[in-house]
Amino acid sequence: METTKNYTFRTLNATDIAPMCKIISKIGIDEFTKVFESESVLKIVRNAKDKKAITDVAGLQAFLEVANIILSHIPDCEGEIFTLLANVSGLTVDDIKAFDLASITRMVVDFVKKEEFKDFIGVVSELFK
Repeated sequence: METTKNYTFRTLNATDIAPMCKIISKIGIDEFTKVFESESVLKIVRNAKDKKAITDVAGLQAFLEVANIILSHIPDCEGEIFTLLANVSGLTVDDIKAFDLASITRMVVDFVKKEEFKDFIGVVSELFK
């Protein structure tokens, strides 16, 4: 089944920090920090021979784990997620609520893949080093 991408995201900015922090607090910041210490990421780092490969593969693994965390906690912060997605896409919350399951999942994944979101998570993770 093909999903139709009927949204575009604006560049994330300072006004998006508070809603993202609210969502992350409902998800649990400790779950994000566990991603960077997960056995799967550490195993990739231990077994990789090429430094570039370590960054690429470990980064992909960490991204997948972050996406999994977010998707598994959508029920905990559904309203906040819909509001954030509406704010960054120019759609309304009702528009987003009307998406079929595949489309809303694609939208969440696309949001998490945004470079600014990855940068935000990277900076936040520095608090725990």
